Amino acid sequence: MAEKRDYYEVLGVDRKATLDELKKAYRDLALKYHPDRNPGSKEAEEKFKEITEAYEVLSDPQKRATYDQFGHAGFGPQGFDWRQDFSRVRSDVDFSDIFGDVFSDFFADILGTGAGRTGTRVRRPRGADLEYRISISFREAATGTERTINFTRREKCPVCNGTGSKSGKGKGVCPTCRGRGQIVSQQGFFTFAQTCPRCQGEGTVITQPCLNCQGSGLVRVPHRLQVKIPAGIESGTSLRLKGEGDAGSGDSSRGDLYVTVFVERDTFFERHGDEVVCTVPVTVTQAILGDEIEVPTLTGKVKMKIPPGTQTGAMLRLRNLGFPRLGGTGRGDQLVRIKVCLPQRLSRQERRLVEEWKAVEDINAYPEINKFRDELMRR
Repeated sequence: MAEKRDYYEVLGVDRKATLDELKKAYRDLALKYHPDRNPGSKEAEEKFKEITEAYEVLSDPQKRATYDQFGHAGFGPQGFDWRQDFSRVRSDVDFSDIFGDVFSDFFADILGTGAGRTGTRVRRPRGADLEYRISISFREAATGTERTINFTRREKCPVCNGTGSKSGKGKGVCPTCRGRGQIVSQQGFFTFAQTCPRCQGEGTVITQPCLNCQGSGLVRVPHRLQVKIPAGIESGTSLRLKGEGDAGSGDSSRGDLYVTVFVERDTFFERHGDEVVCTVPVTVTQAILGDEIEVPTLTGKVKMKIPPGTQTGAMLRLRNLGFPRLGGTGRGDQLVRIKVCLPQRLSRQERRLVEEWKAVEDINAYPEINKFRDELMRR
């Protein structure tokens, strides 16, 4: 008999792996080696058994503790037999939590819990999710706003009350699945059940379709909705409005509506997280001597002092004038980027003064120029 591999090695996880990490590793491997994806492959079937055995042991705290202490020997001379011990898995391993609805029926057949048996109906899918896109201004993103949106969504047909049948009683047994709602097939060791493609798991089909909805039970209806957009929202964010999507067939729940918000560019501002950056031009004399200037903010204009000797590209900070923190407290800051501008032309008097300045100018007062010259000399 071949020697069993280490369960942690089988799943490709660390010995300190959390339950969530175990679930993710098992899900990825099970999807890869699922027999339905590898029809006729004995190797895939054996791999699938191996990873299922490893997960069943490591996902159970008591079994994992036994395995960590004694290894495979902790389960007797033959080790752990997944086929013998799977009867105890039903209550403590939730495979639907790992795979969702896609594989819940598949595992139910293995464990014998009854999914896919005659008379069982597949859960009807809920209504479709919808998306609506809107644009807001930069300042609206900072302050929050409300928008009224108009869109169409599927509602139950008022003529047939959502049954899809002209008479409301015109359904008959589906000839494809013979009323079971599922098609069951066998592949070697495994039994598979899938939703009947004709009746979509209903087990019945409509013999006299409603003329208003063409048998679907749903019709498109205009709808208007007021949407609140929170302050601090970032461009591309989708707001989920639960239950505002399409109605589902029969008694299934509605889908959701996702409102995706795009923020327009602003003349003055750039956004970097919760901070905003604004570039402000100043004159040479303002940068040299210092000055008080007016700068725009998200809430209006403010006065700000420029210290003497301010260099172009310098960043000056205005506290708490940035974006509000979405879902949190407080605001970011506004950064003012200084851009020192040169005049394109000078008056005679200005030129004379600049020439006098040049005559007495001290090059040592320019650290950046000195640094550049020193680096140039070393080349």
